[in-house]
Amino acid sequence: MNLKSLEYFVEAARDLNMTTAAQRLYISQQALSAQIQKLETHYGVRLFERQPKLQLTYAGQQLLQGAEKLLNDSIAVTNSLTEISRNRSGVLRVGIPTFRAQQCFPLILAEYCRKWPNVAISLEEQTSTEMLQMLCDGKLDACVAVPSETELRLLSDRIDFTFLLDDNTFLVCSDELLRRCYGDRVEKIKKKALQGTDLHEFKDLPFLLHKPPMKLRQVADECFNNAGIKPNVFMETGNTELMIALYACHVGAFFSRKSRLRSIRQMYPDSNAFPVRNAEAPHTSTVYFARRRTQHVPPHIRDFERMMQKAWETLSEP
Repeated sequence: MNLKSLEYFVEAARDLNMTTAAQRLYISQQALSAQIQKLETHYGVRLFERQPKLQLTYAGQQLLQGAEKLLNDSIAVTNSLTEISRNRSGVLRVGIPTFRAQQCFPLILAEYCRKWPNVAISLEEQTSTEMLQMLCDGKLDACVAVPSETELRLLSDRIDFTFLLDDNTFLVCSDELLRRCYGDRVEKIKKKALQGTDLHEFKDLPFLLHKPPMKLRQVADECFNNAGIKPNVFMETGNTELMIALYACHVGAFFSRKSRLRSIRQMYPDSNAFPVRNAEAPHTSTVYFARRRTQHVPPHIRDFERMMQKAWETLSEP
């Protein structure tokens, strides 16, 4: 029995699909099955039931818990060796939503890889609450999250939170869409909304909305409810990139974080972005870089944190 066999078993247990797991591991299905059989022989138990569909046995469930902890501990030990020599390999396990990684990684990865050429980056995308729990459990080294006030208070003894930015919410729409809905009143509406909008001015617009339970959909629904507006929904989608692409089609307004406006304005320099208010205050989500609280932070994690702070300072610029 070795760590590689346990790694293969964990991947198969997560998918409960040998073909998919083998493809992700870049091995044949036969090789994966052989590794599983080695483990079953070593422990003298069956790890999977094959019929009517692939599922873990009780023994497999117990091994999965132990194997995940053992693999996480192995990564932690390997990472500690990067303090001894930058020539040693390691893995930086980061939890971050894809859209935030798209924003900040192009600003930092070239520099980070030059400094730490043998540290691979493993990404995990979950909700903020799930990523913070993974951080506490030792399954992540760091994450970019939007914790609640309760999470900040309850986890402060185990996690160090570093402020990245207040990510305000904006309503994005084109001039053509505004003219079609409001005619000669467009400039007056725009002037007022640039100071902040509670959406009353835009109740006649069609909207492109994120699908529930996405965070921006929660924000939109909260704002619509507070304004007493039932939105005219043109389309719901879980893909923000599709919304941005549809901007040029003038089919609907959509909600965006401030940190995304940089890339939107690169594509559409004349785009309108109106800050959204909830009651009288701007609607804001505070983004943090979070890592486990330890007596000594490994330098490859400390460097990543420093570069992330620098990148988000750039992204928070108007």
